[in-house]
Amino acid sequence: MNWGYKIAFLYGGFVMIVLASVFFAMTQSVDLVTENYYDKELKFQDQIDRNSRTRALKEKTEIGIIENSIKLKFPNLPDKNNPKDYILLYRPSDPAKDIKLPVSADSLCFQGISTDKLAKGFWKIKLNWTSGGAEYSDEVMINIP
Repeated sequence: MNWGYKIAFLYGGFVMIVLASVFFAMTQSVDLVTENYYDKELKFQDQIDRNSRTRALKEKTEIGIIENSIKLKFPNLPDKNNPKDYILLYRPSDPAKDIKLPVSADSLCFQGISTDKLAKGFWKIKLNWTSGGAEYSDEVMINIP
């Protein structure tokens, strides 16, 4: 075998590795954090304002896992049946498992969410609610065992 064949094999091997890498990269799913990224970017100052109002409250949002349910305690009583109020259960590893629920806190500012249908592991809970005409927002991370 002379040096010409060795160069041809080396070049062929390189081409095969590049093609395999391209094929592998094209079969991977690319999930965005949000579909409307640019629209949300334009409204980001509103989110900063909601977070600032939430941090200024004397009480903080409390979240705990008790007997197969997530217990949420809002720092102030959310307005009833406000369409802007929601709880987003965000699964960073699989956006197909995200769940958006309406806020329906009781008179003591508590709300429970069943964990029976939630996958075990890391979740972010994003809360958006309105109280007294002011909008609030909070985000808490939990691990469901």
